[in-house]
Formats: sequence, C-alpha cells, structure tokens
Amino acid sequence: MFSILLLYNEFMRISYSALDTFERCPLQYKFRYIDKIPTPKRPELFFGGLIHKIVQEALKKDPAMPSLEELLTMLEEKWEHEVFESDQNSQAYLTVGQNMIRNFYHDHKPGLTNIVAIEKRFQIPLSEKHTLSGAIDRIDQLPFGPFEIIDYKTNHKLPALRDLAKPMQLAIYKLATEVSWPSAKEIRVTYYFLKHNKKIPVPMEDVDSEIIKKEIIKIADKIEKTKEFKPKVSFTCDWCDYQDRCPKMAHKFRDKSPADEKIDEIVGEYLELINKEAELERTILEHMDKEKIESFHHKKGVVTRSKSGKFTVRKNS
Repeated sequence: MFSILLLYNEFMRISYSALDTFERCPLQYKFRYIDKIPTPKRPELFFGGLIHKIVQEALKKDPAMPSLEELLTMLEEKWEHEVFESDQNSQAYLTVGQNMIRNFYHDHKPGLTNIVAIEKRFQIPLSEKHTLSGAIDRIDQLPFGPFEIIDYKTNHKLPALRDLAKPMQLAIYKLATEVSWPSAKEIRVTYYFLKHNKKIPVPMEDVDSEIIKKEIIKIADKIEKTKEFKPKVSFTCDWCDYQDRCPKMAHKFRDKSPADEKIDEIVGEYLELINKEAELERTILEHMDKEKIESFHHKKGVVTRSKSGKFTVRKNS
C-alpha cells in the first residue's frame, strides 16, 4: 500500500499509487491529488485497509502475538456496517474477513521468522527534486541472507501472475529495501492472498531498478508539465469515485431527455449487433482453422483473414 504524490513548489514526493493513477487517467489524478476532492468510503477499500491493519498489529507483537479470539474481536470492534449497502453485504464481507484472519493466524509461526520490518515507510531521493515515498507491508530476512518482501492481498479472486508482476511496483519494493539494508544481495517478493491462504512468489530477474527509476522521474516530470488533465476512458471507469464529475461520464448521470429516449433503443440494437458480429467472427474463424483456408467465397462477397486475425471484406457488386 502506497502513499500519495505531493507537490511543494519545485519539490515532488512521488508514490507508485499516484503515478499509476496519472497513467490510468490524468483527470482522476487531478481530482484526487491536486484538488483533493473527498470520496465516500468504498467497501472494498475499507475492508482491505482494516484487514491490513489487524495483520500488522499482530505482527508487530511477534513472537507474543495476540490470540485468534483477540484478533477476531478487534475486527468486529473496528467494523463499520454503515460503509456497506446492506446488512447482508456487510455480513458477507465480515465473514470473509474473519476467515482471512484465521488463515493468517494459523499460517504464521511466531518467533520462527526474522521479521525486520512491519509497514516499512520509506523516502528515497531519486534526483535533486524527486523523492520516492511509500510503505511495504512486511520484510523478512531469510536464513543465509536473502530478504523477502511480503505483500498481503485481500483480493476475492486469485489474479494471474502476469497481472501481479508490475515492474514499477516491484522496482520500488526493491529500491526501498536496498536503501534501508545496503547489505541485501538478494531480494524476493511474495504476494500472500489471505482469502485463499496462498503465497505466490513473483520473479524479480527482469526488474531493472535503474531503468524503472528513470521511468518514474519521466512520469513525474510529465505530471509537473501537465496543464490540462484530460480524462482517459478505460474499463476502470465504472469503479472511479469521480464519475459524476467526468465529462466522459456526464450522460450517465444526467436526466434523460426525449432525444435520449428515442435513441436508447437504437444504441441497444447497435450494441447487440456488435455482440452478434463478434460471435459470427468466432464461428467463421473456427471454420477456417478446421478447413485450413484463409478466405471464404460467398455469393455476396469474399471474407479474408489477415495476418492479424482480423477480417477484410470485399462485397460483390
């Protein structure tokens, strides 16, 4: 979990979360980090933050850790039912959280690991005007010298490894550990998914800290020079806290006009046609693969598959 990016005249403190937000959507970055527009507590963020806090509080007392009952009581006492849309939703999240705490408690062996840091906060000078800041959940020193970074995850689903291995985030972990422990010759990263009680090591071989450091400074300079923070549409828009302020989402929140009602049916039909087109293309491609052909000649025209797998169509006159 990382802190924010702040501007102090010509001094810039940078974090991964801020850089990632700017790359995803400059306008969202402006709303969050420049305008500092407050947002309501989101269930998943409240949930993840509370689970992290309880795990960290337990680890800080290692090896004299609290009992499982004490950790579960802490969870219930700090639980905020009003964050959730219904009592049923709140109870569902709470049950998942209780199971995560149980998994953590039964997996951890107090006193048997050399925990060198819990919620390790860092500030790393990158240049004369850039400082990288953030926090790491946990760092252990393993036997024979390697350091292991453990990042606790509260995801409901296990993501694919390719979605976990984010070079910039891993490089920040590595940089922070190298600065804090210069003797660290080998650094490993492990993601611990509490719901699934599963630990996934992430390869670090291809993480070049110096290249990533330059990329971080490049993005930070770009942010400083940006005068117009434009919205960028992506699949993450549906989870954005600032949808009602975004010009790209304005139609979603305004009252429907008579013109909207007339075209609503047309848009629905258009979307159905796109889905139907994708379905037909899959069927045609399967047939071409089976018959080992690259084009299909129909009385109305010819459909040809290009090298990219897309279709080109020539209609007969």
